[in-house]
Amino acid sequence: MTRTIFSWVLFSGLYSLLALLSLRSQDAWSFSTTCWFPASLLFAVLWLTSVRDWPVWLVTTAFLHLFIDIWIGHSLALASLFTLFEITVYPLTILVFRYSAPLLWHPLSHRPIARELVWVMLLLLFTLCGSAVLSLCLLMAGYPISTQHLLYWSLSTLTGVLAILPFLHEQDESPLSLRQSVGNVQTWIVIGANTLLQLGLFFSPLEPLQQGLNLLFLQLMLLLLSVFMLSGRGIGLLLLVQYLIVVLATHQSKGIFFELMPVRLPAIWQAYCYLVFSSILAGCLHQYQRRTQQQQQQAKNTETLLSRFALTGSSLFFRLDVPQRTLHWQGNTETFFPGEHQSISTLDLLEAHCDAPFMPAFIDWYTRGEEPLFEKRLTIQRLNGQQSCCLLTMMRRPGDPSLTGGISTFNPSHDRP
Repeated sequence: MTRTIFSWVLFSGLYSLLALLSLRSQDAWSFSTTCWFPASLLFAVLWLTSVRDWPVWLVTTAFLHLFIDIWIGHSLALASLFTLFEITVYPLTILVFRYSAPLLWHPLSHRPIARELVWVMLLLLFTLCGSAVLSLCLLMAGYPISTQHLLYWSLSTLTGVLAILPFLHEQDESPLSLRQSVGNVQTWIVIGANTLLQLGLFFSPLEPLQQGLNLLFLQLMLLLLSVFMLSGRGIGLLLLVQYLIVVLATHQSKGIFFELMPVRLPAIWQAYCYLVFSSILAGCLHQYQRRTQQQQQQAKNTETLLSRFALTGSSLFFRLDVPQRTLHWQGNTETFFPGEHQSISTLDLLEAHCDAPFMPAFIDWYTRGEEPLFEKRLTIQRLNGQQSCCLLTMMRRPGDPSLTGGISTFNPSHDRP
């Protein structure tokens, strides 16, 4: 209970602080701010919590948003429309993300960039649809709305959410803790170097540096190089820092984009386009790098398993999705399970074919996370009445929730050295 109250107080304080910071960009013609920093906070909180906890966060958000809008001079009807937009679009988007993730994971498991782009397109679709509905409601209420309102509301929401998306993806998929992912010196050196460069480019005079040097390419190059040295959580923090610096500097008529276009609103438009482009590029590059690392680690684990199976008989490898305990066999299972390829699809079904359970030992090994290798000798009972002595082996892959495993026949009269 104490932790829940502390989380609620922290959320309310951060939301109010970010909302007041966003009010500095308010324009009279737009009925709203050209950026809304609390969007990323609400999206992250809803993403990381279960649906049963959402009413607390949504009611708190609705009350704070309504109060702040009325405090800055909006009418009750106008404040209610903006509040309804915020507490409706983000929950619907996250629900679609959660239900579409299993559908996208297996068909696009070998195409990480395509999967990342599909998620971005879903986010863009819901953001545009939500902004279009908000614009339509404002038009029906008699407020003059132009296309610029729709684009600014969509981009201001999209940039913040895209910045935090790599952090949220890895928070869900990685077995490593937050401290293990970002608690190393290299991560903070990389984020610190990028932060210092961005502060220098956006809050210092640029005239002496603009002679023959494209500062925007310099910043983008350092950002993309940093992707190779950071985890998904580290990339999310780096993109979030970039988002805050770029948006705040441009709103104060400073930085690269204001120098390129010394008119405030077009400069903000260019800043948003850059933030969206750089976030998508960094996210796709991270997914590609992560997939490459997983393939290399899987190949290394397969070699290790082959060496373990060197003194045994025939072997068969698989990939195990731990949360669902789903087995993905990498070969023909006819040798071990004649005619049972469709029935041995989970680790629990494999245990059901054994004379003794192995799941308690496996769960204990996986939970402790100390040893990289799990081995268990099994006696498999086949449907035709035959028995087969097998060796079950599984290995962890750092930074990956799935495991590499294999099963091999052996002669129980010959012990392994």
